[in-house]
Amino acid sequence: MRTGWRCLAAPLAVWLVLTCAGAGILIWVERTTKSAVVQRYDWRAGLAADFVEAMVTDLLAREGTQARAFLSDETVDPADFTRSVGGFGYPAAVLLDADGRLLQVLPANPAMLGEKISDRYPHLRTAVTEGRPAVSPVVGSAAAGKPVVGFAVPFDTRYGRRVFSGAVSVSEGPLTSYLATAVPFDRVKIHLTDTAGTIVGANHQHPEIVDPLTAEEPELADALTRAGKGRYLDDGESWRYTSRTIPGTPWQLSVSVPEDVLFASTSGSRAAGRAALVTAAVVGLLVVAAVARARGHRRELRSSEQRFRKLFDSSRIGMAMADLDGRFFRVNPALCTMLGVEEDQLVGRRFTEITHPEDLPACLQSIQDCLSGRIDGFDMEKRYLHSNGDPIEVVITAGLLRSRTGRPQYFATQIIDVTEPRMLERGRRRDAAELARHAERLEHANEQMADFMAMLTHDVRQPLTTIVSAGELLIEDWSDMPEDTRLHYVRRMTAGGHRADQLVTEILTLARLDAGALTARPARLDVTNAVREAVATQSAEPKTITVTGPDHVTAFADPVHLSLLLGNLLANAVKYGAPPVQVTVTPDHERVVIRIADNGEGVPAAFIPHLFERFTRAETGVATTKPGTGLGLYLVARLANASGATIEYQANKPRGAVFILSLPCTPNPARTESSAPASPVTVA
Repeated sequence: MRTGWRCLAAPLAVWLVLTCAGAGILIWVERTTKSAVVQRYDWRAGLAADFVEAMVTDLLAREGTQARAFLSDETVDPADFTRSVGGFGYPAAVLLDADGRLLQVLPANPAMLGEKISDRYPHLRTAVTEGRPAVSPVVGSAAAGKPVVGFAVPFDTRYGRRVFSGAVSVSEGPLTSYLATAVPFDRVKIHLTDTAGTIVGANHQHPEIVDPLTAEEPELADALTRAGKGRYLDDGESWRYTSRTIPGTPWQLSVSVPEDVLFASTSGSRAAGRAALVTAAVVGLLVVAAVARARGHRRELRSSEQRFRKLFDSSRIGMAMADLDGRFFRVNPALCTMLGVEEDQLVGRRFTEITHPEDLPACLQSIQDCLSGRIDGFDMEKRYLHSNGDPIEVVITAGLLRSRTGRPQYFATQIIDVTEPRMLERGRRRDAAELARHAERLEHANEQMADFMAMLTHDVRQPLTTIVSAGELLIEDWSDMPEDTRLHYVRRMTAGGHRADQLVTEILTLARLDAGALTARPARLDVTNAVREAVATQSAEPKTITVTGPDHVTAFADPVHLSLLLGNLLANAVKYGAPPVQVTVTPDHERVVIRIADNGEGVPAAFIPHLFERFTRAETGVATTKPGTGLGLYLVARLANASGATIEYQANKPRGAVFILSLPCTPNPARTESSAPASPVTVA
């Protein structure tokens, strides 16, 4: 019996030693595991606080940019203010001047405009007096009185400092949506409170009339007054809590969770540890084998890390690694050279700080798609900002790396600088476009030159031929001609001279128009008197042209241009129409309308769209029987445009043509007519 006990003593001693060692190890593992869980829990709470800080910072920056872009005018249009506020989704907002008085408010309340409200809200007072952005505790909105938190941003304008402040509803704000998923634990309670203990946001919906934390969670509120993190009891259940102060705001983020929920993931490891005590010997052998295997894996991992580091650092394209918040924790020399910064200046910065603001929304959306699991990575073209402020065009390939369990760990990104190729491509496109424009202008000039030469060949030569032939006949047969025959030829020569003079005037006017040298100098004049003078210069039979209109009707026009306009229109009516020609002058509000109507056959319907074009004449009707250059109505349209007048064609009833010239009654700035006018109105 004693021998048996002696044989058993050693194994029992070994068993007892192993059991005690296993129990000690198990206790240590459980404590370590709990400590790791608590650290991870604190880390997640810190991430939530960092996000809230980043959201506030980004919101204030975007407010400042929006305000400087759209709210800097001397008088801010309510529609611009409403659009600016709507871009942020704010239910309420205010715009203050340098004295803290209301310039704009949403929801609109005209009775409040001009009221000084900065003294009633600490964040508005800080923004107005100290000129720095400020975030409010829970306050009642200026317009509706609902509980909100405000984000006030001061900005300088030519008219002094202004403050734009948007408000987010406490009960329905974006913070509640984010906090609902910020810390993934069952029964977790997340509260964002201000300095007075009022709840700003939580991971659950709140009524519009919010309660302080002391009313909703009195045990947690009491614990927070004693320490920033720790444990407390609620109805006999142990809870663990932690808190973070949000920099730049009067807010504090607190996260609390039942300890049985927090440490639920460690229950399996405890059972496994206890089972390990029963099989201590087997576990020991497995541990030895596992250690040897782990050492081999570590050696392989170190070798792989060295190869990766060499590839990463020697790559000629930019490479970077960033955490889930977008902070760089590793960058290669190529990226530093690309951005013109040192490695220590880039590590720790967020990618948003070096991304062009216009490209940031698309990039953030792609990152969110990766984090939500919709995609594993993305390719995109974007712009970074060089240290000197110049944009750098890049093509990036980014991938989200996950753990074996599928948990997102970090982003790995490759960056290729394509600034120079893109600049060359844009330059090539500009050159091609400029070449096409030059070719088009040259083709247009060639067409105009061809039309001009054709006109010179026919229309200018015709009156000169008439003058020369009539002159030769007079020289040869002067003594044998009767007096009336001589007078007939002299009249033909005079008519040809007038025709040549008209052609020269039209050609010179056209040349000045094409050269951009024809400048209108409008002056106030008596329109009815100008019309009568223009009628008097026409060679038509008396009473062929009648003028109807009140005396002393004044408008603004260039006297020389108006004389040319009326002369061309009256000559057209006499030449292509039929008497009587009726000219009516009518005041019409801020314009004076001159209506020139004849009773001829009118303009052929097919020619109406081309009536005011250059070198165009109708191919049917009376125009085919009359000489002309096709420049008269084109010059009318150009001169009218230069003088601020308008020209319009209508068909006369029952027959004939009507040209309507409209002159302004108020002066327009003098203009140089250097391009084709807007198309005149034609009504069939």
